[in-house]
Amino acid sequence: SSGINAEYGEGNSVDISETSTISGTLKDSLGNKGEMSRKNKRKKKGLSKGDLNRSAMKPRRTSETLDNPFEPCDVTLLKNFGDITTKDLQALALHYLGCTKNCPEWCMVSNRGAGHKVCVVMIEALYPFIYKTMSLQMPNFTALFPDGPTEIQNPGNELYVTPAGSAILEKEPRKKSNDARGGKDEDTRPPVQDYMLLPEIMLAHEYPSEDIVNREAGWRRFTGNIMVKAKQYPLYAIDCEMCKTAEGSEVTQIAIVDESFNCIYKTYIKPANPIVDYVTAYSGITEDILRDVTTTLSDVVKHMNDILPTQAIFVGHSLENDLKALKLFHDKVIDTATIYSSGKGGSFKPGLRYLAMKFLKAKIQDSANGHDPSEDAMTCMRLVKLKVKKGPKFGMTPAGNDNSLSVYLTKQNMTGVFIDKPIVAQQHCHGLAQAIPATTDDAAIDTLVRRLSAKSEFHWTHLYRLEPIYRSCTTVHDMVNSPDLVPALKYLDEAVHRIYTALPADTLLMIFSGCSGFWRKPEFNGSDEAMKKLMANIVAQVRRGLVFVKVKN
Repeated sequence: SSGINAEYGEGNSVDISETSTISGTLKDSLGNKGEMSRKNKRKKKGLSKGDLNRSAMKPRRTSETLDNPFEPCDVTLLKNFGDITTKDLQALALHYLGCTKNCPEWCMVSNRGAGHKVCVVMIEALYPFIYKTMSLQMPNFTALFPDGPTEIQNPGNELYVTPAGSAILEKEPRKKSNDARGGKDEDTRPPVQDYMLLPEIMLAHEYPSEDIVNREAGWRRFTGNIMVKAKQYPLYAIDCEMCKTAEGSEVTQIAIVDESFNCIYKTYIKPANPIVDYVTAYSGITEDILRDVTTTLSDVVKHMNDILPTQAIFVGHSLENDLKALKLFHDKVIDTATIYSSGKGGSFKPGLRYLAMKFLKAKIQDSANGHDPSEDAMTCMRLVKLKVKKGPKFGMTPAGNDNSLSVYLTKQNMTGVFIDKPIVAQQHCHGLAQAIPATTDDAAIDTLVRRLSAKSEFHWTHLYRLEPIYRSCTTVHDMVNSPDLVPALKYLDEAVHRIYTALPADTLLMIFSGCSGFWRKPEFNGSDEAMKKLMANIVAQVRRGLVFVKVKN
């Protein structure tokens, strides 16, 4: 972007006349006769130019596909080009791998045929202001990228941030498909238990784990009543309302709805600790309502174990929050926030109100008296039963189609490795690609370093070390005041050095920063118009990112 050299240090000047083009030498050597013969060859076989390119994809690395087989490959970003988007980074990666003919106009690539790998590392929340202010804490970055970074624009609009990773991992913006409204083949629809969250997905969404029952006081395991007769896997939707106490979030009301949409249990709960905020606008709970309540959390869990069958499946929306508040472990869960898509890509979860309006044509959570847990539980039950009726594709953004980068690479006879949080890796991994879940940055780096020596052409990983810092702040500038920032930057600096050291020769390393979620909404008592302007300013900050590019020779 304009002014980037002044901010991050002057880079080497680029003389376009002295830089070899992608196909200049090869085209000159072929001449018109060679070009005509290739056209005739395509006509004779009835192939398009794209078909011929794909059929000859593997030989692209022979010496005749290089500008100069004796020179190393290189990538140069043109300074002061203007706004480069995250989607443009995908174009560079595919061009470097030989998947596309035309080089992106904002960079120059020489001898790309020698390059056989691309490694993309996304660093959450390393914003331009942070790097400009704290770059002295990252000596490996400044040594590896002496020309400094280039600013990029992440996807979104003035009031919304789209997950930056989706712009690279999806080949094109996803299009609507009839499959998103459900399949017609009833024989292929799985039973309800197939919609339960897998253990690794529960872990990724931070559901309570079984060991917490033995590790922390006050936690219980749902056992149910084995004497309660029921069908194999009965559904029970649960929703809780919370308040803020001196010890954190605690339950003040619970509702349980069965498959026939009957509210079989609904009660207020007296928190164990002093209440500091009733959150009345959302919970509907007031001091007067709880004044004479004597029911405790222990009473509620005991009652649940008495009235519900052992094989019960809990249904809810982002149910991990309810189970944490109940201090209850249960491994049979269907979460409407995961079986339906938000349509925004990445790891965004849809809101229950959005799902109710879109798929049930129902307006919920619209009362001035706060949320009704029985209404929310009933909505979750309706959504699950609709999902089971329509099939697994209903309500989901189509996956595994041509818009997925991993599917595109498969068609080019290439493989990819996607190392990320389980839910993110699985969402973007199709075809010949492999999803490797990593729940920590340490695990992601270790896995990437081991896998770089494998044959896969494309590697992706995502480092979240800065995420808890930016989620605790209102603006980008607030991050500088966090005592955790410097240790986190030093950690990332060492991680990048380790990754670069493990890269095979002629591998393109692309490190970029972006945001995967919405910035924390600031507390504000002004007008709606003033809030809109404030949010637009915050979003403008977090949509700005950086990209560092280097080919290891």
